[in-house]
Amino acid sequence: MVDSIDQLSQNSSQLSEEYKPKNFAPSPDFRWLCDELLAKLDDINKNRLKYGKSVTVKNVETIIYFIKLWRTTVGNDFFPVLRLILPYRDIRTYNIKDFTLIKAICKSLNLPRDSPTEKKLINWKQYAARGTNLSAFCVEEIAKRRKEPEVVTAMSIDKLNEVLNELSKEASTKKWGFTGLSDSPSFKYCLQNMSFLELRYFFDVILKVRVIGGLEHKFLSCWHPDAQDYLGVVSDLKVLADKLWDPLMRLGRKELSINLGHAFAPHLAKRLHISYEKVCAKLKNDFLLEEKMDGERIQLHYMENGGRLRFLSRRGTDYTHLYGESIHRGVISQFLKFREEVNDCVLDGEMVSFDKERKVVLPFGIVKTAAVEEIINASSSIEKEGYRPLYMVFDLVYLNGVSLTRLPLHARKEYLRQIITPVPDAVEIVSALECTDHTAIETSLQRAIEMGSEGLILKQRSSTYDVGARNDQWVKIKPEYFEDLGENMDLIIIGRDPGKKDSLMCGLVTYINDTCQNGKIPNLDGDKESDLSNLKVFSFCNVANGVSDAEFKEIERKTRGHWKSFAENPPPSDLLEFGTKLPNEWIDPRSSLVLEVKARSADNNLISRKKYKVGSTLHGAYCRRIRDDKDWTACATVEQYLQAKIAHNYRSYKKKAHQLSPRKKKVRKFVRLDDFESDAAENASQESSLFEGMRFYILGDYVDSDGQRYDKRAIANQISRNGGLLMHNMTVKPEELSHLWIVGRKATIECKSLFDRGYDIVDPSWVFDCISAHMRLNLEPKHCFYASSRLLENSRKRVDNYGDSFCRPLNNSEYDQLIQNSHENIEEHSQTFSELEEAPLFMLQRYKIFVAKSDSVQENLGTVKKTIEQFGGRIAENIRECNLVLSYNPTESDPLFGQTLRKQVATEFVQEYSQRNPIPRIVNYTWLKECLKEECLVPEEDYPCL
Repeated sequence: MVDSIDQLSQNSSQLSEEYKPKNFAPSPDFRWLCDELLAKLDDINKNRLKYGKSVTVKNVETIIYFIKLWRTTVGNDFFPVLRLILPYRDIRTYNIKDFTLIKAICKSLNLPRDSPTEKKLINWKQYAARGTNLSAFCVEEIAKRRKEPEVVTAMSIDKLNEVLNELSKEASTKKWGFTGLSDSPSFKYCLQNMSFLELRYFFDVILKVRVIGGLEHKFLSCWHPDAQDYLGVVSDLKVLADKLWDPLMRLGRKELSINLGHAFAPHLAKRLHISYEKVCAKLKNDFLLEEKMDGERIQLHYMENGGRLRFLSRRGTDYTHLYGESIHRGVISQFLKFREEVNDCVLDGEMVSFDKERKVVLPFGIVKTAAVEEIINASSSIEKEGYRPLYMVFDLVYLNGVSLTRLPLHARKEYLRQIITPVPDAVEIVSALECTDHTAIETSLQRAIEMGSEGLILKQRSSTYDVGARNDQWVKIKPEYFEDLGENMDLIIIGRDPGKKDSLMCGLVTYINDTCQNGKIPNLDGDKESDLSNLKVFSFCNVANGVSDAEFKEIERKTRGHWKSFAENPPPSDLLEFGTKLPNEWIDPRSSLVLEVKARSADNNLISRKKYKVGSTLHGAYCRRIRDDKDWTACATVEQYLQAKIAHNYRSYKKKAHQLSPRKKKVRKFVRLDDFESDAAENASQESSLFEGMRFYILGDYVDSDGQRYDKRAIANQISRNGGLLMHNMTVKPEELSHLWIVGRKATIECKSLFDRGYDIVDPSWVFDCISAHMRLNLEPKHCFYASSRLLENSRKRVDNYGDSFCRPLNNSEYDQLIQNSHENIEEHSQTFSELEEAPLFMLQRYKIFVAKSDSVQENLGTVKKTIEQFGGRIAENIRECNLVLSYNPTESDPLFGQTLRKQVATEFVQEYSQRNPIPRIVNYTWLKECLKEECLVPEEDYPCL
């Protein structure tokens, strides 16, 4: 029996060897690959204008001819050549960057340090001709200083792969430094035995750039019809070459699904801007509801009963070194408790940061830092406080050699619960609630808002796991907040203007050909490579706020040497396009950085349409962070922005429709200001000559300390009865300026314009205080709405340290206010006015803020509310009328206050939010102080009320 099994195993091994691709001839020279494929594709790309629309046909013909030539003269094993054609897909690492290569070349040419040639090579982008890459530029400099080597025996492709293997080994054992690469035997061998053409592509290979540009998907499709899809689920050229050597052998659905040990594109959730009832209908009124985690999507490949593990990101990045290589040790892996029957499996989940002290999940951005900290702490026997990574598992897609992707979700969930035992604070299973109608969504969303969660994920109970898909079977719901354009956008830096703070111009990616043909931009999500020759960037917005000094230095360090003067060397139009606003300097997006940008809304005015190529821009753009994990091909696209803007406009439309639907729209009778002022002057009988010789220009209404409202007509009446003259417009003669008084207490565009022109704006309370005192009073701080520093300084001399006037008696309301303020420091008021002089006047004009004070706080909120009003904001009397909630609990003396406040907001807003009632964010008092400090609106989500 044993002999039979051994014989069967031997036959199976022989059979598998027979089906592996084999080459019947030695590998050709590397020069042959350069001549027959790489150089030809480069030549076609250089002559794109000459070929016109047939350029794609020319590329395909060249690729097909090369593939046919290899098969007929070499064999069916393409792995040796695939590693050179697609070096960025090769698992070999060389740790060679531009600077390292340039230093090595300079040393091999015996050039002195800091020589003109070395400086020229380091700043090669300033000297290279259009379309020239670093490898070609380096070869040009080498050709000026030495002859092409006379090689008797050309280097074969197999020989080159052996040399690259050695170079990879050397890179793993030592750092190259400035001159280490030049001392490498493998590198020296290539420099001495390669022609200039071979050197050019050799440099591309070790730099891991795209040797054939954006033609990967065309090459793979010509080689095998399933190659592109299969590479997306295995991410390994060796597996690809061994499996798909025969183009007539097509793969089935199973083989194009999960492959153990190889990263795959996960199933993604779609965001729908429709009512809950319609969402439920799409999910067949039978779905599972999960909390949306704020972390990084990680798939765990569990192999050999835990002896071997792989933690992979959705893009294929391997984080096994951070989270653990086996169940015997590791930050996460040591807590994996599987049943003994589980030999191998693949889990899909989210890696989040967990606060060990407070027992809460922390915001995204410190996941990897948490893992590193935990590794360091593991060497110590003392348990340290802080945060650690927590793996939240929500799906099982592979088990003991069988793909479970076609199983319904509820079955996969059941298998998951049976095979793994959760470990609190380390490895947990995301809980799922079975739902059938929209009421469950409202209740859960209310709870999510109370907890400050990211949102919800709704999954059809019978849904399959579709690799790389984003469809209606999985839906994500995030709270729709007031004046929120959508999710944060990742934008690529394409220009800058120097100043006190550098203004960085950012852009959106678009497709050249597809945009011209049908007006649509292809979706760039997923792991499939895009045709980079068709990608370009449109200018979109300028960002200066939110970038710290350290981040400015990091941007400068990583982009040094890549900036070019726009006036002297404008960018190619097939790569970058700008509107009427042009930066002083521009940078190639391939050498630039990606910023995560948050904005209040889209700006669609006529000026913005012309200023930026996209046709609109962002209002209040604010940088959240630098995205080191993304390049320009992974940043936001024009299509994604347009979709977000359409959804934002749809929500605004639904909100307005709801506000008008309960009653008929009122037809307002608009009366010109000069009309009612004239009527007031005519009808009012003069009672005194208090304001005789004074001219008044009224900007708005007034509400006194007792809550009594006076509109413009009422204020005009009071002024006319006391001898004042009313101005209909601001056409004032120079001799009349000393007698002009502008009255208003609401931040409007007209108010801002007058203040910028040098006029002081007086609070209407001064008019009523003068009438009450029967005398013309000098201005006090309470009378100065927007005034110059000199006027403010003089006005403060007319009150004591508690605000009590030296010139007039107080009324009852002012007396009560004085008693409350007597315990406050007058410096707080002075600071408010000094901040007023520096911060933007209309910074808070979009907000109607409800200020909520903790019961443990004894201070008066008058100063806080006054500050909000001074910068254009409005105060809401109840929480239903606001679009922002400010939690005033500065010392956090009441730890439950934030939780109570969140519960109140969720209860008030969640029932109708999905269609027409956006939710106000809840921020702590630090948000207001940071807005004043930064002189701009900072993101509300960065200052949550915990």
